[in-house]
Amino acid sequence: MIVPYCGERAALERCLQALRQQTLQTESFEVIVVNNRPERPLALAPGGQYPNVSVAEERRPGSYAARNRGVLLARGRWLAFTDADCVPDKSWLEACLHHAASREPLGGHIQLEMRDPDSLAEQYDAAFGLNQKSYVEKSGFAATANLIVSRSTFDKVGPFSARLRSAGDWEWCVRASRSGHPVEYCPEAVVCHPTRTQWREIIHKALRVQGGMLTLQREFRLGLAPGACRTLVDALYPRRYVAKINALRESGDRSWWRLYLMACLVNSLAVAETWRLRLGGTPLR
Repeated sequence: MIVPYCGERAALERCLQALRQQTLQTESFEVIVVNNRPERPLALAPGGQYPNVSVAEERRPGSYAARNRGVLLARGRWLAFTDADCVPDKSWLEACLHHAASREPLGGHIQLEMRDPDSLAEQYDAAFGLNQKSYVEKSGFAATANLIVSRSTFDKVGPFSARLRSAGDWEWCVRASRSGHPVEYCPEAVVCHPTRTQWREIIHKALRVQGGMLTLQREFRLGLAPGACRTLVDALYPRRYVAKINALRESGDRSWWRLYLMACLVNSLAVAETWRLRLGGTPLR
């Protein structure tokens, strides 16, 4: 189990508590938390409530560099990835191992959880945020918030690209597919992910992802990943959101027009971010 960490201690504690309650025996798996902000030391009481958890450090910024560090330290035959703000279902690891025995890599289901159903920001993130089923079945990649792969397959495909601040999961899955190991969707392996509560968080993610996609295009000679904003047309007509917006409108949900306007705004900022980066800007972390 590899968990990159960047400073949200309360979220990490919830994640570790969930891993402590797994149906697998604690002795059968290890959890490696990789602190990606070593200037903020992370200490867990040795031999305390997390006996199978160890902490490592990765000074190179970026979650993919942190995941690579965790892989180097991992001793098991299987590698399971999640994020520090995720809460795995108690049977997550058991389901991962059961289904991965016959097919892998696997992208498990990511259940988005809203804290305030009346929040427009959370409604937006729930509607247009992480959709692992769509990622795997339509775009051929799985978000590393819920990814399991055998050590042998990972070694064959190679590490995540530490140069990428975002979209490294998409790039890795492209390489995995090209090497004969396409990712498959596993609805039984579930982790919960909180929806973002602030617009600045949603916008920051959109800009970060756009930067990762542009880096893929420029440095890896890959086409833009699915969902990338290319022109202002994408901003005014957010095509990857249209089906969801139409479904909301047809269901009588009056929030559809507000979500549409916010999608246009977020996509417009993503297009602007593309031009900032093309003029020499640095991708966001």
